[in-house]
Amino acid sequence: MKSQKYHFALLISLFLGLEVCAQCLSLPNAVEQQLNSSNKIIEGKIVSQQTFAAADGNIYTSNSIDVYRVFKGEVGFNIDVVTEGGVLGDWMQVVTPSAQMHVGEYGVLVVNDDLNRSLTSLASAFYSVDEKSGTVYGLKNVAHREVLYESIARATGTQTIELRRIPVDLLQANATQTSRAVPEISSVYPLAVTAGTQTVLTITGQGFGTEQGDGYVAFHNADDGGQSFVSLPTGPHYISWTDTQIEMYVPSSTLYNNTVAGTGSVRVVSGNGASAESAQEVSVEYAKSEVVYSNQLNSTMLVGMQSGGYVYKRNQQLAQFVGSSNMVDAAFEKWACNTGVNFALDNEILNMTDWAHDGNNLIGLSNPGQLPSYLLGKTVTTFSGCSTPNGLQWNLIEVDILLNRDIDWWIGDVAPTGNLYDLETAILHEIGHAHLLQHNNNLSSPMYFQLTEGAMRRDLYSPSIDGGNYVSTQAVEAPTTCGNESHQYFDFSTCNLSLINAVDDKIKNEILVFPNPFQDQITIAGEWKSGSLFSIFDAAGRMVLNGILNSNNQTISTSQLSKGVYVLEVRDEAKSHIQRLIKN
Repeated sequence: MKSQKYHFALLISLFLGLEVCAQCLSLPNAVEQQLNSSNKIIEGKIVSQQTFAAADGNIYTSNSIDVYRVFKGEVGFNIDVVTEGGVLGDWMQVVTPSAQMHVGEYGVLVVNDDLNRSLTSLASAFYSVDEKSGTVYGLKNVAHREVLYESIARATGTQTIELRRIPVDLLQANATQTSRAVPEISSVYPLAVTAGTQTVLTITGQGFGTEQGDGYVAFHNADDGGQSFVSLPTGPHYISWTDTQIEMYVPSSTLYNNTVAGTGSVRVVSGNGASAESAQEVSVEYAKSEVVYSNQLNSTMLVGMQSGGYVYKRNQQLAQFVGSSNMVDAAFEKWACNTGVNFALDNEILNMTDWAHDGNNLIGLSNPGQLPSYLLGKTVTTFSGCSTPNGLQWNLIEVDILLNRDIDWWIGDVAPTGNLYDLETAILHEIGHAHLLQHNNNLSSPMYFQLTEGAMRRDLYSPSIDGGNYVSTQAVEAPTTCGNESHQYFDFSTCNLSLINAVDDKIKNEILVFPNPFQDQITIAGEWKSGSLFSIFDAAGRMVLNGILNSNNQTISTSQLSKGVYVLEVRDEAKSHIQRLIKN
């Protein structure tokens, strides 16, 4: 008995602080709670998928699983497991967070019954496993499946039931006969990238294999702060693969595949199961959502649904909970005034706590017990798809944000006290997902995957602002909207400049740029040496205007610049200053 207690304590110490792939503002003990509250835990391979529309007005995907092992519950050789979201005709729904997987993938599923929505066998987590090497993806400190098996068995108090034996030994023997070359990575370029924007990453070295085959690249996982690796299965992200070079798009896929690349080293796994890890780290500044559908890489886009953007409404539960606090308004204003994304908050209060495709953009508190206890919030984005010259495009047509009512929330102006969680940080995070932004590994960013008690992240800085700028600029300049109205920049003239987080008091005192927001010209005033240089960069980081300052009060024509958010840099021999500007 004493030995059993020791093993269980060891297991809990192992899992505490670990996060399952694709958690969204999860609590530190999320994995433990998922395992303990599950109805079934199984291992198997996804053999087919079928999407369907349920009575609650949402899309789900039924995944047919060939079961190999059972860790918890009563399961036969096959089971259908439901995941949230999917594509049905020209309609797509993405739920963040949700377990996602693709046909042919193999791993361990944690399954629950959702009585609130009359759903049985709903997957709450999926751990991808490499069949050849046994490598586990998406869990910190659990590198091999045997460790995962033993840990789950101890946590559930049951013995593993093996239904089918996986021919791992045979697979490894075949790999040994064909090639045992070990890959080596010599360089990765570039070292600063963005994900989901079709940024090309080039990995050079040797021993990758003359063909990709079963080979793949793995990244540090943005959905757990980079604590684990997440593998990228074969598919449209890979541009080319040779024995000495791999070219690929940096992934941020969020449907049927949870590979959101985060900052860290890169791992190459060859077709024979051998792997290498880069000595260089790749900095992923931000990640914009993209979709892999029908083996094609699809883009997501903002359009103009209401007043050139999206108008949100609070539910009664949230309005009553925050009372006279303006934190919800402030969260929307911070994003809009820093990124130009046209999100606004309406005064109408809704009497609803369910998300569905009903024409309302909801932000609210859930009913007690409606969301899992380990999640702080959930964002559901609904899209309409259409064909464009650049491929399939998914236009965002509705957003529903729900915060967990069972959490002990803090709504004060200062940092949370005791064991409370900061509601404004959670709201900023979920609005970021509504921007089509995914998690990043920046601990100070509202888009970091986890929030701990007593902590807050209420300011927007790069890279979150840069990601929002990219999304808004891409949307406004989109050549095709598939019948929807084009997205329009937020009306910056309504912004309080104190909400623009990239402008600090020191810079304001040493340099004066007016007007801001501007239209056809700006004036730069300050103590500068004659011949100082100025540069203006757009949201994508491209220099769009530069020149020389010959006076301490110089007017510059900006009529050639389109509406949007810009960064001004002024530099002389001794100092440089950077300021964010907005053009109406």
